[in-house]
Amino acid sequence: MLAAPVESSEPPRSVDRLTTYDARISEAILSVHRNSIDYQLQVRTSLVEPFEARIGSEYMVLGEIETAAGNIPVIQARLLMDADGVNLPLLERAVQEQRKYFQQRVARDALETEVLWRRRPILN
Repeated sequence: MLAAPVESSEPPRSVDRLTTYDARISEAILSVHRNSIDYQLQVRTSLVEPFEARIGSEYMVLGEIETAAGNIPVIQARLLMDADGVNLPLLERAVQEQRKYFQQRVARDALETEVLWRRRPILN
């Protein structure tokens, strides 16, 4: 259900079916059936409203994990996107390529900064 593990530094993301949405309390429930088990994910939607909730559609959610009453994990959505028709393996590959690019850019920028510091004249 969650593509990023809870211990990960990556924001959690998930693609599941929207089964309920209550705009009054800014809450959605995404559901998935995996390995003969039904899972539900509670999502706070206050930061992404208004959005067109389509019950039964697949949604991709990105956000932060919070804890609700009873120590139940809840995602505070930062992005909630209808994923019907999206090529999910291709999307995942694009995300991985973008992360790789950003890591390379950070490493390159750090190297350039180090070179600039070495070239800096010493003032007495």
